[in-house]
Amino acid sequence: MALTTTSDLSVLMKTYYDKKLLAVARPIMVADQFADKSRDIPQHEGQVIRFTRYVPLGRETEPIPEGQNPTPQKLQAISFEATVKKYAKSIALTEEVQLTAFDDVLDAAVEELGQNLGLTVNYLYRQAMTYFYPLRADNSSTYAKTYTVSSPTANSVVLSDADEASNFWCDGRIVFLSGVNAGMSARITGWDATTKTLTFSPALLTPPSAGDKVRLVVTTNLSQNLTCAAVERAVALLKSFNAPKFQGKWYIGIISPFVAYDLMNDERWVDVNKYAGAEQIFEGELGMWGGVRFIEDTDPWRELPCDGTAAETPQDRGIGCYSENGTIYSTPIFGAHAYAGVSIEGVRDKLIIKKPGPQDTSNPINAYSTVSWRIYFTAVCLNALFGVNILSTASTVE
Repeated sequence: MALTTTSDLSVLMKTYYDKKLLAVARPIMVADQFADKSRDIPQHEGQVIRFTRYVPLGRETEPIPEGQNPTPQKLQAISFEATVKKYAKSIALTEEVQLTAFDDVLDAAVEELGQNLGLTVNYLYRQAMTYFYPLRADNSSTYAKTYTVSSPTANSVVLSDADEASNFWCDGRIVFLSGVNAGMSARITGWDATTKTLTFSPALLTPPSAGDKVRLVVTTNLSQNLTCAAVERAVALLKSFNAPKFQGKWYIGIISPFVAYDLMNDERWVDVNKYAGAEQIFEGELGMWGGVRFIEDTDPWRELPCDGTAAETPQDRGIGCYSENGTIYSTPIFGAHAYAGVSIEGVRDKLIIKKPGPQDTSNPINAYSTVSWRIYFTAVCLNALFGVNILSTASTVE
């Protein structure tokens, strides 16, 4: 984090405010500590980054005859893109404030901006995590199904075996389980029961193939709180997807206080203070259960449930659409390299403090100063099969 200023702040004061902004933001940015961060875009090469993921080779089941070489195979790869965007927030400090207690108010302004920066970055990470493999806590076989695709395009597939009514899958999530797009995830924008055609967004850069397997999930009629059984299913899925563990030992889960309340009552829950001396403790860590180390997020991701009606633009409900009044909570459990935070290489985040000067024509009577933060950033899901997003309700603690 760099500090730039047009005022006469000393070097020590610049360092002080810079550190204060980060110190306040850091506890809120719980997801940042597990993201891949070695994927920044070089300067002067636009704001779009393209990721390439290679498709694993299948197992070899037959021996090679004596004197023969194996037939070379093409190394398949899938590409997808993400766009870095600019985010910023400013606070104006009036002249009256500057004349009375500028340093004190500036200190408070930096603290407020730090919290705001942390909330913003964490929100973007949590949004990216909604692209993980979705798992309903109630293990419904009605609202979560696996199908084989036919007649695929870059943004649609035909599901000949599906018999749900039109719009049934709208605002849900489609995840590709096999083929060149295995690990890709998208929002379902349409389901036509007559033609058996499901559309999704964003479109894939490489169209899928007939025979690929997909998982469809909606949150319609979901009323189950998080259970230990759901966590066990999530861990089993991650293992089956060969999701790499952190340090080869654990998966990480990010959990809200109300959802944590349901899980921490289980007798197999281990509080963080029982193993703190033996392991590095992560920011916000609560404890461990079933091979998952849980990190508390006090600004949880919540959504309104899907309702079986046509998808709306802009999206107002369903998987990936945040709502402060939502009853559906996301609890992502993931392995290493599941998601990334992307910036522009060499363009550092900034805290900018500006006091009016003689050439400042936008503020002719020096009525105010401004304090701002600005970042170029995006968060992106790298592999939907390296993370499981458990969808549940939560207890009301009042």
